[in-house]
Amino acid sequence: MRPTLVVANGPAVFVTGGDGPGTSGPFLFAEDPSEAALRFESMGRAELPERLGPILREIPPTSRLLAVPPRLGRAISEWTGREVEAPTVQELRRGRSALPALDPEVERRFFLALGRLRLERALRAPEEVLITLAREEERVERSVGREARAAESFVVVPNSPAERHLPTWDRARQVLGELASELRRNLEDEARRLVPNLAAVVGPRTAARLVAAAGGVAPLARMPSARIQLLGSRRRPSPERGPRFGILYRADRVLDVPLGRRGAYARSLAALAAIAVRADASTHRLVSPGLVSRRDRRVEDLRRARP
Repeated sequence: MRPTLVVANGPAVFVTGGDGPGTSGPFLFAEDPSEAALRFESMGRAELPERLGPILREIPPTSRLLAVPPRLGRAISEWTGREVEAPTVQELRRGRSALPALDPEVERRFFLALGRLRLERALRAPEEVLITLAREEERVERSVGREARAAESFVVVPNSPAERHLPTWDRARQVLGELASELRRNLEDEARRLVPNLAAVVGPRTAARLVAAAGGVAPLARMPSARIQLLGSRRRPSPERGPRFGILYRADRVLDVPLGRRGAYARSLAALAAIAVRADASTHRLVSPGLVSRRDRRVEDLRRARP
């Protein structure tokens, strides 16, 4: 007796093989593409198509029941109380070759909805939220600085349209400043939640920007300290004189170090940051108190050192 294969193929489920003739289906998860994508991603017992039930009940108990993907097999097993196996590569190829083609427009709309659903789910991840906030906060900060410089160079002509423009412009700059402050608070809260050790060592804003520049916590944790030190630098290192630091120039306590010693501080801080972010990415242990103590001792040593 041939095994019966149940396949979730895009927005529909097909049943093929067994002793019955041909292939049964398609059994759509839902008529609406967005609802079908949501049910496909969840794919529990409640999400299976109603019309699939009578077909599954007709399968003899002695026939092997196969299903792909695995979560479809788990749902069918829960629904029918039967053991559901995973097909071999040959069984899957043979079963898929018997499936009829779906309407291309239905498939296109389903996969667009599925892609959007998965993108939305990925963007809800704490790491993606932090990266988005960091990039937005940096963009708004540039806008605030640009507007402030423009206001300083703006020439006011009394009793002119330019003078009447000033109150509206002042309100716009005030709103932009409030947006920047709110973004900064949200960014710092997320950084302390996601990378607490790194945020304590270099500061939450700097930690968030490091994560955003690296593309995530895991890529940042794989970087050597020398790469972290230069991450975000605008100039390319050269034999004569390269940049001493990138994003770390905004780190905590940089301004407490004499100007000529900040390169040495950046090297030490990058080494501590590498330890901190590796703990955040892997062990999730709180190691920041010891690292902050080492950072502060390094600051005092550099302040006492002769120029």
